[in-house]
Amino acid sequence: MKGKILLACNDDACRNKLLELFEGKSLTIQSVWNEPDLLLEILDTDYDAIIYDLELSDFDGVKMVRIIRRIRPKVALIVISTQSSTHFGGKVLQEGVAYFAVKPINHNAVYVALQKALNNK
Repeated sequence: MKGKILLACNDDACRNKLLELFEGKSLTIQSVWNEPDLLLEILDTDYDAIIYDLELSDFDGVKMVRIIRRIRPKVALIVISTQSSTHFGGKVLQEGVAYFAVKPINHNAVYVALQKALNNK
């Protein structure tokens, strides 16, 4: 698995676990902790995948997913959230995300979803 990944997450435990899973793989990973840095990164760099924690958002995270989609419509987008309702998950999935994970996330499932997304590029 090869690729350039942007990890946008301010949950240290979650981010560190994901970084640990990706260690030793042929991945280039950039990590950001806030939305302004997320937006600057996706404007400046063409990533193969973005892992975005909705709790990073100060407003409606689904709107940020839409913004990311407009800037980078073809990027594989994996979304993480604490909101577990089926209705909310459906709204997120309608935005064309590759995978939606509810916290506490199954890190291996996120890794597999990332692997699938990168292999489909």
